[in-house]
Amino acid sequence: MALLHVFVAILIWILFYNFYWKRRKFPPGPTPLPILGNIQPMKRIRNGHEVFIQWQKKYGPIFTFWISEIPVITICDYQLMQETFVKDADSYTGKFTVPKMDNFFRGGTFGVVFTEGELWRDQRRFALSVLRNFGMGRNLMEQKILDEIIAFTETLSEDVNESSYLKEKN
Repeated sequence: MALLHVFVAILIWILFYNFYWKRRKFPPGPTPLPILGNIQPMKRIRNGHEVFIQWQKKYGPIFTFWISEIPVITICDYQLMQETFVKDADSYTGKFTVPKMDNFFRGGTFGVVFTEGELWRDQRRFALSVLRNFGMGRNLMEQKILDEIIAFTETLSEDVNESSYLKEKN
């Protein structure tokens, strides 16, 4: 009988932890299953992005879903993303990483996407300076594309006019 009480107490503690305690500091979201999280709803719907649209309608522009025991806070509003990640970017620089996985698959944490801190800033600055040297951020490429579109539409117009002229002649 004592074993049953211990089992029930452990079960109540697990349920309390999973359904209240670990979720209390996060935005609202779908209730996660112990160990699995919210993977089941994503697997049931053929187009995975539709589940996020449903959750956005139900929980608002910010919600939390769980991949296993890992919380993922999702922002689904463009204006809110701008305010959060552009205007207050330094507050969100830390990323979730698994160093052993990084070392195994990539030989360390490298690149702009998988690093953080000073190394991230240095690599970002380097990448932006190289891209600027290639012309990113200038209207040069935009002007070339517009010139090509204008030339293409003029050629297309000439072809249409020529084909209508040939039809009238016959």
